[in-house]
Amino acid sequence: MNRRYLLGTLPLLAAAPVLAQQLPAIRTLSVTPGAGGTNVTGSLADTKARGLYYVPGQAGQTMNVSVASPGNTVVFQVWEPGTGVRTNADGTLALNGKPMRDAGPSEEPAAWIGALPKTGPYLLIVYSRREAASYTLTVSVTGS
Repeated sequence: MNRRYLLGTLPLLAAAPVLAQQLPAIRTLSVTPGAGGTNVTGSLADTKARGLYYVPGQAGQTMNVSVASPGNTVVFQVWEPGTGVRTNADGTLALNGKPMRDAGPSEEPAAWIGALPKTGPYLLIVYSRREAASYTLTVSVTGS
């Protein structure tokens, strides 16, 4: 009886990995305050692809982020420390946190400067609005 039960669950267990989508790697950028910034190059395969980066920041510092891409199709978002990120079954990101003012999902900036309200890793999400694209992301932090 136990054997039949176990065999009956195998198709369900085998289907589980198909439903789950792997979260893209989140890379931590090393940004030295006042040192002129860090440049990162990357590419996005399509409009569903995301580049994810953590940038350490201290409350009271100012962060400057910009992204350059052919055709200016790549934009980004900046999220406060503590933002939870996971992948939905369809591969889209699900975020649980607070976007930075003027750098959230409805703004889609290509350049942003903002004061950091908290200490911790800020999440940057880079994506293309129209097509596959390459990009250069520039991040700097100033202040104490």
